[in-house]
Amino acid sequence: MRSSAKPGPGTVLDHRTLPRSLWPDSAAEAFHLVYQGLGYDGSGRAVSGSLFLPDRPAPPGGLPVVSYAHGTTGLADHCAPSTTGLTRLEREHVARWLAAGYAVAATDYEGLATPGPHPYFNGEAVADDVVDIVRAARLLHPDVGRTWLVTGFSQGGHAALFTGLIAATHAPELDFRGTLALAPPVHLPLLVDLVTADGAGRLSVLLPFLLAGLRTSHPGFDARALLTDAGGRLLDVAETATLVDMFRAVGRLTNDEAGVTDLPTRPGVAPVLRACRVPVTRMDRPVLVSAGGADEIVPLAVVERFVADLAGTGTPVRFDRHEGATHADVLAAGHDRLIGWADELVAGEVDPPDFDPLDADGDGCLTRDDFDVFALRLAQGAGEPPGSPRARAIRHDYRALWHRLAERADTDVDGRVSREEFQRLLADDPTALADLHALGGVSPGVSPRARRSAPASSG
Repeated sequence: MRSSAKPGPGTVLDHRTLPRSLWPDSAAEAFHLVYQGLGYDGSGRAVSGSLFLPDRPAPPGGLPVVSYAHGTTGLADHCAPSTTGLTRLEREHVARWLAAGYAVAATDYEGLATPGPHPYFNGEAVADDVVDIVRAARLLHPDVGRTWLVTGFSQGGHAALFTGLIAATHAPELDFRGTLALAPPVHLPLLVDLVTADGAGRLSVLLPFLLAGLRTSHPGFDARALLTDAGGRLLDVAETATLVDMFRAVGRLTNDEAGVTDLPTRPGVAPVLRACRVPVTRMDRPVLVSAGGADEIVPLAVVERFVADLAGTGTPVRFDRHEGATHADVLAAGHDRLIGWADELVAGEVDPPDFDPLDADGDGCLTRDDFDVFALRLAQGAGEPPGSPRARAIRHDYRALWHRLAERADTDVDGRVSREEFQRLLADDPTALADLHALGGVSPGVSPRARRSAPASSG
């Protein structure tokens, strides 16, 4: 009898050799592959990508792997890198990893060259794609080992940081070592605020893709009413444009001409941008962030603020700042240092995570980001795709729990509940622990409301 079980995440559904024109230098083999993904809505989706093998023998235990998360290419199927190839600069970046002896697995992200829309700048939706292609690579080729890192550029840097939040729990059979984020747009509210503050300033090529792509994850969001006719036309272009097409379409258009000046202050925009933020909490593997001092897409101030916040959580983080480097320059800037950092991680030993799941960053303070990341990890640990009803329930419950805790304990209203504030709350009201007991019951991987809404087991 044929089994009706769905293939597990990372199962290889199809593969073929990539055309030679798409191979980076130093590649001995290159494959186009389609593998099973979770899908943001939990339905299970096929995801495509590429696998590149270096022209050197595999060491004992197999080749270490870099899972590469690409920058913005576009929102349409024909923009998928496995179909058209990585951009020249990204291909050169991948070639340097291959020359250093790493296999490179490069997802297209769900919805690019496979059925369904691409959830642009939804880190929760694509993080599992970045992890699961490593699983697929190991199934496809015997030389691929289980030790891996994630690196990403621009949009991919955003995806890489989300990947770093869930990698160890999503695929515990793999040996995850760390995250490299190059020019990552980590704090979209601040980024958009900075690039739209000057009405006479040039329109960022990122904005049309962002405003058009966010509708996948936020169906009720439509920026057209906020824009000029010229801005609205760019949203139409974004539906099918490649990055090169969009540079041409934007031309010398200004923020005023597109209608995006001071965009975060417009109705309905700020909540959507906040939903795209990379949560700041202690990460259980080291992080390297690289940024350019002359980056015209992701202002340096955006990355600097994130790195400072991340370092404050106790995360082992290194910041490589490259003076004079533009957005594209970051792909090549200091690459030998990146390789050296990765080599040290691969050669070293990894300690298991040791931080309290309630105080995720171990600094004696609780923040909303701690609760957001904890909920994300719970959903991933339970095998729930981030868009499933149970995962949504988990996030809703833990966000509500944070608001209740902050309302009662954050006496100085600084957005943080210190250890002292927490202890005062318990001294005044010992029953306040009742809510937190639900948070501590993490073994089932779901919150109380999610358990109530889940269908009964058939045994």
